Amino acid sequence: AKRLGADGVELRRETWPNWQQELGAARASADGLALLVAYATHVTLFSADEQGQQVLRQDIDAASTLGSPILRVFQGPAPAEDGDSQWATARAVVEYAASQNVVIALENYVGMPGGKLAEIQRVLNLIQHPALGTNIDIGNYNQHGQDVIEAIQALGDRAVYSHIKDKTGTSGEPPIYLGAGQMPLPKILAALDALPQAFPYCFEFRGGDDPEAAIKQSLAYLKQL
Repeated sequence: AKRLGADGVELRRETWPNWQQELGAARASADGLALLVAYATHVTLFSADEQGQQVLRQDIDAASTLGSPILRVFQGPAPAEDGDSQWATARAVVEYAASQNVVIALENYVGMPGGKLAEIQRVLNLIQHPALGTNIDIGNYNQHGQDVIEAIQALGDRAVYSHIKDKTGTSGEPPIYLGAGQMPLPKILAALDALPQAFPYCFEFRGGDDPEAAIKQSLAYLKQL
């Protein structure tokens, strides 16, 4: 990441076989290179499985050890009733994250549940806490046929992170590097930049045969805007 000119790297437990043994070394390496680390998990904020909540707290601890300001999570099946006890459980997790100086970044999922703006807004509205924000995945809102710029403006100061990518416009095709697709990226990025708070933008797309070239091309695209 440093060699290519990026400011940081996103790490994920699911793609890091020896993460428990290597957390300290990863933190030291990132600090030595002055790189920002962000941490992500596939564990969901809402889960009827008690073990899922335990793993989520473990992931919060890992994010804290890495010095990551955020932990990207998915929503999972949010309770239909506002008074359901799972809301209290989710609030307790957010409070725990706050105690570890980590902000939960709730991502709009590529699938369902938890993929649409109204779902994300409901969770953010019912859990009003500075340690709960949202990761705006611009490709996922596009995937669900929602207006990305409207979503950005609606979420406003609850945005703490963003996955940026491009899309070809062909249904089912994976995200690609910036400028290679059909998304209105200049307008989308301008909407992100217009938000009052600063937060990291993270490339999220497949590298293909030459992942380094995809990163370089995306960085160059951002610089020419």
